[in-house]
Amino acid sequence: MRWSIGFRLGFLLACFSVMAALLVGYFAFVTGRDMLNDRAQRSLLGTTQILAQHMQTGFSSVARDTAMLAALVAETQAAQAQASPEVHAHDRDMLANVFKATLSARPAYQQIRLIGMHDNGLELVRVERVGMGLLRVEGDALQEKAHFPFVFETVKLGAGAVYVSEFGINHEGNTEPGGELPVFNMAASIVQGGRVVGVIVIRVAADAFFSNFSAGLPAPYGFYLLNRWGDFLVHSDRSQTYGFDRGQRILAQDSLPPVAQIIQGRSRQVVLAHQGSDGNPQALAFVRMPLGFQDDGRFMVVGLSQPMAVVQGEAVELGRSIGQILLALCLGGIVLAAWVSRVVTGPLHAMVRATQAFSQGRAHGDLPVKRQDELGELARSFQDMERQISLQMSELNASRDAMTHLAHHDPLTGLPNRRMFEQRLSQALEMSRRSQRPCALLFVDLDGFKSINDNLGHAMGDAVLQATARAILGAVRQVDTVARLAGDEFTVLCENVDSEDAAQQIAVKLQQAFEQPLDIQGKLYPVRASVGLSLFPRDAQDAHSLLATADAAMYRAKMARRDGAP
Repeated sequence: MRWSIGFRLGFLLACFSVMAALLVGYFAFVTGRDMLNDRAQRSLLGTTQILAQHMQTGFSSVARDTAMLAALVAETQAAQAQASPEVHAHDRDMLANVFKATLSARPAYQQIRLIGMHDNGLELVRVERVGMGLLRVEGDALQEKAHFPFVFETVKLGAGAVYVSEFGINHEGNTEPGGELPVFNMAASIVQGGRVVGVIVIRVAADAFFSNFSAGLPAPYGFYLLNRWGDFLVHSDRSQTYGFDRGQRILAQDSLPPVAQIIQGRSRQVVLAHQGSDGNPQALAFVRMPLGFQDDGRFMVVGLSQPMAVVQGEAVELGRSIGQILLALCLGGIVLAAWVSRVVTGPLHAMVRATQAFSQGRAHGDLPVKRQDELGELARSFQDMERQISLQMSELNASRDAMTHLAHHDPLTGLPNRRMFEQRLSQALEMSRRSQRPCALLFVDLDGFKSINDNLGHAMGDAVLQATARAILGAVRQVDTVARLAGDEFTVLCENVDSEDAAQQIAVKLQQAFEQPLDIQGKLYPVRASVGLSLFPRDAQDAHSLLATADAAMYRAKMARRDGAP
């Protein structure tokens, strides 16, 4: 039986078309899957970094409460041994009420106590959470705590510093509430007349504290937390946590060897794949997070996990779409090959060239989409495939850009966050050293912002922060960098400042921006701010010192305003 040249050519071209379509689909799927997996891992790592930043903000919030209570106690005579009993009773009753109010406002706080330096660190005031209520412990139930690290380590730090304890199970006494709860303590010294007279200690329930951060994670995410030795503090399997308290060490680096890079200080972050306890593969990201507010090398490791099925979900959808289109292309190629002729070989070659160009990411010419035959149908199917893939890639790029922006900007005000500001500050100081032109750093802190949150609510506080950001942006130059560090703390980086007078003019203009009420949700509201200024290289030689100098200058301005200075 003799086959015609047209049939043989059609059969051959059909085979080539099917093979080309399969190859393009395969490489497109493999390339797309690898890109999706890589971006999903970067997204998981970015989310973990953001979670670590939010946790640091949470620690800072507890530290501010601790420092505030220490400052409040320092203004009383509650911790002084030589004060009269009547003064002691009045001041300690007042502090007990303050402690109760703080515990009511902070559900994660389990206990607040004032410990004096006399009588072996005897507790002077102790208020603790008992069930759904609050209890003040008095009399013989008060204990001596001078031998606990949160007392003697805090005293070593001195005034103005906040001590953060390691995480562990509470074993201070069986009679104390929360006897088997994981807790950590924050403490600050009480200084009167240059002498440490006591310590304020806040005990925080670790589970309640971390639930504030993990509760907002989507369902597929798993939350992990390790101490600096690799012991699990938070794990989906609670039997894996706080093993050291039961006389065993359950270390993350034993089951997840790459985590050892973080524990040993060889890396600050790792991303890895691991077989989960349910037998399904997971993607995990771990990030090193400093613990405490002193540069003593302590840290924690924050981790997130996500099932690989979720990570690869988009790749599966992409493969399904490519498979459906390839099936249509193969069927269309076989049908078209039966009627192929020399007239249609030209458009068929054009389709092959377009397919090859698309697989390599190059532009291609127009396709014969207006044809009303099989070649036109094939061209339109290919165009639909290209459009779907381009749309999915655009969505992935938009998601990546959004995560990148979130990692470098404050989500409330849209200003650069601390991470981005520190990068720009380092760059600005390097340029200043080269150009020999000074630069200025202004530190802005709102006066009485806590009362706005307490009295008007956090929604009003957020609106005040947004209005403050607009006011600062309107008062400085367009080339200046305005950032929100945390809470109500803002900074302005002014490069290429010609003189100290020019920097002072910027600070004055910024101060004047808060002399008039701000427009907050359509209403005028008086907002006051304290501004501190530091110059490089006059006041400091590095970024950390420059920021500390500006912060100190702002604090002096705030104190001067409180003392009635103009």
